[in-house]
Amino acid sequence: MHLPPRKMSEPASPTVTVFLTHQGPAQVSRMLEYWGRRQPGLRPLVAVGGSREDFEAIRGSGAPAVFVDDPRLRTTDHPRERQSYLGVFKCVAETLGADRYDFVHLVEYDEVPVVDDVQQGLARHMADEDADLLACGLRRVDGTNHPHYLSHSHDPAFTGYWRDISCRGEPGVVLTALGCGTFWRRAAFEGVASLEETVPCYLELFLPTAAHHLGYRARALKGQYRFMRPDNNYSAGDLARLAEAGALCAHPVKGMWLGGPDGVRVSGE
Repeated sequence: MHLPPRKMSEPASPTVTVFLTHQGPAQVSRMLEYWGRRQPGLRPLVAVGGSREDFEAIRGSGAPAVFVDDPRLRTTDHPRERQSYLGVFKCVAETLGADRYDFVHLVEYDEVPVVDDVQQGLARHMADEDADLLACGLRRVDGTNHPHYLSHSHDPAFTGYWRDISCRGEPGVVLTALGCGTFWRRAAFEGVASLEETVPCYLELFLPTAAHHLGYRARALKGQYRFMRPDNNYSAGDLARLAEAGALCAHPVKGMWLGGPDGVRVSGE
């Protein structure tokens, strides 16, 4: 399944926004409408990690969607169970196929833009950094007491995996970054999507480390980590304040798409 064809007069957006969600069609509709108001030329693809029934309803509403049938996505204790987004990457890469695009913006459902045209800012930052991947909180953790690194490093197969795929002079490098809000050049996204994860690895280690060892430049999205930390607890009422503080997006905003006083409603509700 590829994205719907455009009218001949309609230029392709260079960025495909992949929305990873387990929510239902009403919440997805609110999410896409809000993002569409804030992001000119939004080109969405909804990656559904919830039920197949919700996927069918979302697709039936006209939203471009793909069902991610991967148990490694559906974890409860994500770090301990080593949650993976590789299945998401593979589904998206297969769905997009030969479609024209330059960037992939991977957005979790509870990530909300607080400024207009956030992707223009991301593309500009990527050019300034000469980067292939932008991620919040990206840093090197091998040889440290970082908990995710320590939980993997005792396994010789973990270090062996990077040695086997690496084109770098230091195959022992391990990076970490938040999994939400990553911004990819197409080649880097497709390169990671082409891998087979023979050793289970938590996504916050796997994604940036894989990109690095394949020869792509992973860089931190400067100044944004504090707005994207998973232990934040934002609501719709916080967004204007966060924009004034310099945020591009806010995460997590768990109730944003539920409607009611803490969220938004779609037109006509």
